[in-house]
Amino acid sequence: MFDSSFKILFFILGICVVIYIIGIVSRHRFKQKLAGYWGSSNRLAKADSEASLCESLLLEMELQSYDSLVDDQTWSDLDLYDIFSKIDAGAQSSLGSEYLYSKLRLQRFEADPIFEQLQSYLKNHPKERLDLQVLFAQLGKKNYNHAKKLVLQPIKPNYWWPLYILLGSLPIISLCLIFVADSLGLVLFLTSLVVNIIFSAMTRWSLSMKLENMSYLVRIFYIADKMKGLNFPGHEHLNPSIKPFRAARVFGSVFQNQTGGSELEIILLYLNMIFLIPQMAQSYISRQIFHHQQEAKSVLDILGRLEAAISLLNYKESLPFYCQPSFCEEAGIEGKKLYHPLLSQPVSNDVSFTKNIMISGDNASGKSTYLRTVAINAILAQSLNFACAESLNLAYGSVLTAMDVSDSIETGDSYFIAESRTIKRMLESLEQEGIHYFFIDELFKGTNTLERIGAGLGIIKWLAERHCLYMISSHDVELVATSGDLNDQFHFDSQYRDGEIVFDYQIKEGSALTKNAVNTLESLHYPKEITDGARRIIEDYETSGQWHLPEEGEIV
Repeated sequence: MFDSSFKILFFILGICVVIYIIGIVSRHRFKQKLAGYWGSSNRLAKADSEASLCESLLLEMELQSYDSLVDDQTWSDLDLYDIFSKIDAGAQSSLGSEYLYSKLRLQRFEADPIFEQLQSYLKNHPKERLDLQVLFAQLGKKNYNHAKKLVLQPIKPNYWWPLYILLGSLPIISLCLIFVADSLGLVLFLTSLVVNIIFSAMTRWSLSMKLENMSYLVRIFYIADKMKGLNFPGHEHLNPSIKPFRAARVFGSVFQNQTGGSELEIILLYLNMIFLIPQMAQSYISRQIFHHQQEAKSVLDILGRLEAAISLLNYKESLPFYCQPSFCEEAGIEGKKLYHPLLSQPVSNDVSFTKNIMISGDNASGKSTYLRTVAINAILAQSLNFACAESLNLAYGSVLTAMDVSDSIETGDSYFIAESRTIKRMLESLEQEGIHYFFIDELFKGTNTLERIGAGLGIIKWLAERHCLYMISSHDVELVATSGDLNDQFHFDSQYRDGEIVFDYQIKEGSALTKNAVNTLESLHYPKEITDGARRIIEDYETSGQWHLPEEGEIV
């Protein structure tokens, strides 16, 4: 019987050795893979869904203070989710992605020195950075992980803790009993296995949702405890915050991110069932969160900020150049060589946005891209303290856009109604204190020429008298000319060479002198009768000031 006992013990010891070796080999291979991805916008871990990120954002909005929200219209107009995804490519866990998403959308008009210190530390300590990335990868990705909700809105703990400890301890007690009463110990060991597996199956069914919701938070505490020995900026706040959850290290390994049915995961699954580790973890963590909510929140903030700093540093490494912005008190945005971060071959431009600006120019000459470039960099500067530019100086302020407006079948709004609502929200935002930066691409292009110009001039005059700065692009020659006393004039142009339109995408002072709509039709090989006729109609209008259809047979 003693031989059987030793066989059981050696079998268990062998399993532990196998688990340890597999873990070492897996971590080494993963480290090599992570190192190869550094400085790239390619994603190693899967992306969190935006719906999941929005759920976390809404919870943050309810409980945290902020100075300005990047609203849905602006977020969509500027393709900021695509920019977020590029920055977030270096994140291995959902915790860092949620922190970064909230930091981009909930703007706080103040410096974040810890965030900057973290990036500096990580840049100068690549080995420690890689170790942190491996730990965040162990935490992994999970949509709707509920970690933030469980911490910010804690639930009352249950009182099954003693029962879980008793049942989970029986297999260990019975193994020890084998050396004293071998038959009784073996029977008790086998009985405890059967009972715990059945009990585990029953409780996992009834408590599956609680266990699932809790699992990610348990892993967070487990990973945080493993980070306590690292010397990154702010680590001194992590140790006292994780102290109430230190036992999570005992439970945490069984909640590590599972990617499939590997041998290691199967072994851990059976260990969980035999020793009821998930049930004990759920009960213990619930009690600790309820009594130590502030410490739990601090852990989430420290780890989220840390991984967001890793992601941003990784993204910066992929950029051709970038700068740290400076901030001033007087409203305005000034910078050198700003470029759009989503373009593979961007053309950089300067900006001097200290007065209201009207931008005119040819179709596809770069007006809309310029507006987006300035707005995007203003948001990046205020939220993440960097800009895709050689230099940037600005005052903190809310950024709102009206660019990519569309009609809606569901709400029944026409294009003009949707556009009017979008601009109305800008006017209403001026009820809030502070500086406001407005970016509008084509005022009221959803209505007729006469009312478009009239309504546009009304909006421009009204905004010029308020505490805001606007940058508006327009094709309307009349609107641009008439509003000249209210704003600075800039333009983009093009040249027509050998049947092709050539753009330099450089902003220039003054209003546009060229028009390229008919040239565009000609470059697309429209019938010559149409393009020649269009030119004659335009020339007639510029001479008489009125539109006339040509007489029959006039267009040849």
